[in-house]
Amino acid sequence: MSLLAARGNTRRSSLAGPTVIAALILLAVAVGPVSAAAPGEWHRNNYGTGHERLICREGTSSWTCVYDNVPEPGLSASDAVAHFTGRNVSDSWSCPTWFDATVCDNVVAVYRGVATYTSSGNHPVTFRQEYIVTNVGGQEILEQYFVDLFYCPWFRTWEEALAADYNCTFAP
Repeated sequence: MSLLAARGNTRRSSLAGPTVIAALILLAVAVGPVSAAAPGEWHRNNYGTGHERLICREGTSSWTCVYDNVPEPGLSASDAVAHFTGRNVSDSWSCPTWFDATVCDNVVAVYRGVATYTSSGNHPVTFRQEYIVTNVGGQEILEQYFVDLFYCPWFRTWEEALAADYNCTFAP
């Protein structure tokens, strides 16, 4: 190998380190802090007994979501999973009369569909659900409505779910 070729390789390898570092910095800036809300992700504190999570593909005309439990220190986690598919029914949706006014007055969009839940040792169970997206004082809150049964609030981050003083509301 000639001296010129060796110098060329040295230059390339000496540029590789700064290039990789610059790429990693750009990636870190683009991704942001770990605690930031991930797009399409929602969290719920199940009455202090578990960390529930929804990971959704959020489109204008439809949503598909996967439900699971996230292990947290000191909290139990079930093996239940669910799959929700719903379409946007915002234009034709009416807020049930027994819902809290905070929900009804702040609706952004509503997705109606079904969710099928499974866990080890149990048969799948399907529920009619509506995912009601609200904006309350600048905070997005998802109300997961098990039609004619109850609705529960979900938040963009686990930290928001822990800080919230919200519980499920049951039908009269």
